[in-house]
Amino acid sequence: MSTATPTAASAVLPPTGSARVDRARLDALAARVTTVGAREMMDVEKPFTGEALGRVARCEEEDVERAVLEARAAQPGWASTSLDRRAAVLRRFHDLVLARQNEVLDLIQLETGKARRHASEEVLDVAIVSRYYANTASQHLRPRRRRGALPFLTATWEYRHPLGVVAIIAPWNYPLTLAISDAIPALIAGNGVVIKPDGHTPYSALWGMELLEDAGMPRGLIGVVTGSGAKLGPHLIDRVDYVMFTGSTHTGRTVARQAADRLIACSMELGGKNAMIVLDDADIGKAVTGAERALFSNAGQLCTAIERLYVHEAIAEEYVRRLVEHTRKMRLGAELEYGPDMGSLKFSP
Repeated sequence: MSTATPTAASAVLPPTGSARVDRARLDALAARVTTVGAREMMDVEKPFTGEALGRVARCEEEDVERAVLEARAAQPGWASTSLDRRAAVLRRFHDLVLARQNEVLDLIQLETGKARRHASEEVLDVAIVSRYYANTASQHLRPRRRRGALPFLTATWEYRHPLGVVAIIAPWNYPLTLAISDAIPALIAGNGVVIKPDGHTPYSALWGMELLEDAGMPRGLIGVVTGSGAKLGPHLIDRVDYVMFTGSTHTGRTVARQAADRLIACSMELGGKNAMIVLDDADIGKAVTGAERALFSNAGQLCTAIERLYVHEAIAEEYVRRLVEHTRKMRLGAELEYGPDMGSLKFSP
């Protein structure tokens, strides 16, 4: 474990704290990116300092095709695996995530710049989601009887079958949750998955893929391609059977059009503008702490963050004063430990 201040030889470390991931570990994760040969490498920077964190491949269309073909080849065997065995893999994954959480907490902080308390939300989310689907998949996937075309004379049954290969195009602000938590229901249902993480935050998705394979998922069932979303996204959508996209509304329209052209389903979480309203009968103390969480969680980089505050004029002066006092007490920092209330604001996607 390194504890030195960042130098050319230990450039993965933030200004303070000690990391459980070094350059060799990052290179091992980068080697898991699906490519058909040598590729130009792209730099991944630390938002804490702007220094180099590591390098991953800048994938091309051929790499996307290989990732999808490998997932498609592995998918039938996985789909034919009993649901109990698939659920057992997710339970092992749940245990591995919790057992190795310190490593991935460091990794999330290093590539996003977020505070550890906010990175921990991602770890808990992935663990909870994997346990949830391991325990409830049989309910979600069981056959269901539906009303027939001719009541009392005909019966209709609904069966759930895997789609094939699911694409997940994930953003940088929640690199573990929005890559791996979104993949889990697709995997438990018997699908293959190809993940295109944001180019600023590829390592969390690669770490999650590695742990899923350590838990027992077949090699090739999950693929990760790295590079420009604008360049790789269309190639990915052209080859898969379902698309999960999280990102801007502008890009979401493009994704929806391409999915519609291919007559495949898509699920999207897009941007928004959220307001908080504080009325004159509100508990000011609770409204202040609530606003702090709504404004500054994950450094304000989340789709449900509050961007506007509307406060009743009768309490506006007191409310603003108390909110400013509360905000000034917040601690910003880059430590790989619990303590700072907010991490870096340097990130500019």
